[in-house]
Amino acid sequence: MANEKKSAPANRKQFVRTQVPLAERIASTVIILLLAVMGAAIAIKGRHFNPDLFAVRADSLKSTAAAVEGKAGTALSAPAAKPESPAAAEAPATTTEKPAAGAEAPAEGGAEGSGDAPKPAVKGEPMEIALAGLKPMSDTEFYNSDNLFEKIDGRAPAYQNFNVQALRCRSFNVVAAAGSYVDVYEYRFDTPVDAFGMFALERDPKGGPLDFAPDGYSGDMGYFFRQGAIYVQIIASDQKPETLAAAKSLAQNRAKELPADDRGLAGRRKLPAAGMMADSVSFVPENAQGQSALKDVFQAKYQFDGAELPYFIMVTQPDDAAKAWQAFQAFCARFGKAENLPDVSGGKIFRAQVFGKWKVVYQRDGELGGVYDAVDAAPAQAFVEKYLRGEIK
Repeated sequence: MANEKKSAPANRKQFVRTQVPLAERIASTVIILLLAVMGAAIAIKGRHFNPDLFAVRADSLKSTAAAVEGKAGTALSAPAAKPESPAAAEAPATTTEKPAAGAEAPAEGGAEGSGDAPKPAVKGEPMEIALAGLKPMSDTEFYNSDNLFEKIDGRAPAYQNFNVQALRCRSFNVVAAAGSYVDVYEYRFDTPVDAFGMFALERDPKGGPLDFAPDGYSGDMGYFFRQGAIYVQIIASDQKPETLAAAKSLAQNRAKELPADDRGLAGRRKLPAAGMMADSVSFVPENAQGQSALKDVFQAKYQFDGAELPYFIMVTQPDDAAKAWQAFQAFCARFGKAENLPDVSGGKIFRAQVFGKWKVVYQRDGELGGVYDAVDAAPAQAFVEKYLRGEIK
């Protein structure tokens, strides 16, 4: 068979480059020369050591020279001396007057406002708890809002959102149970309302109520409650009967010793107890129900006539309550259907269906509240009317 010569595709041109343009040759030469110069410069630079590049800046270490106070997790500079007697172990380390719990002590030495001076350690009143069968494991620890992350990294922003001021905490050995201990955390907030807000945010829905702290519950590993502007956490290391008994004693002690203060919690106290789902209480500082006029609102869910009803209450000045009620009614009329209902025991009421859900809202003096987002209007209206007549408490 005769050899057949394959031809190139018709759309491909036969091209052979026989000469490199002068411009390309000049550019290539310049690039090679630049690479050679850069390599020589690097080699020369590498042969000469500059110690200033790696010199230690002694002034940057000044902050590490300050003594660390109140941090049980840091390395100790010297072994702690054992007390001569149990009484000595419980006595404060100094007799000088101390600032309030969680407060920062003034800096000693150095010019005021100097940026070079290290921040003073956070100090406060030691947590001295004298209960049989408990022994302090270490000194009391103190933290403020700025360094709270050192103790509860990851959770600190939530506490800061509720204006936490300080944390005081200490661990106690349980004498009757070797290796067991109980941690006591006391978070101080700016107001009782903010303390309640943080407590409600972290509430365990499975917790049981406490008879010694209205805003509190017990869990599998401890006790959690609000006392005044303090959010207390008592956490056991294990579930041994001795450890849990010690945790309960500590919780009762803190509820008794810490000052009671319910300022700003009038709305919480007005939430009816009958039918309340205990794990549902929450606090909304602003824009409750999407209304800018609804602030410092307390909410809870109720079982009533076979229905689950979300309920809210705000306590404020009568004029502010009346304006908020009118604004809420206008909002509901704009996005749904709203109608006035007959007054009940001095309370004005409107009912509205918005986006397929029912709202029954009342206003009486400085109190504004009602059921929201109910599936059925009848139980929602009945609940509000019974509350206004005092039949639900």
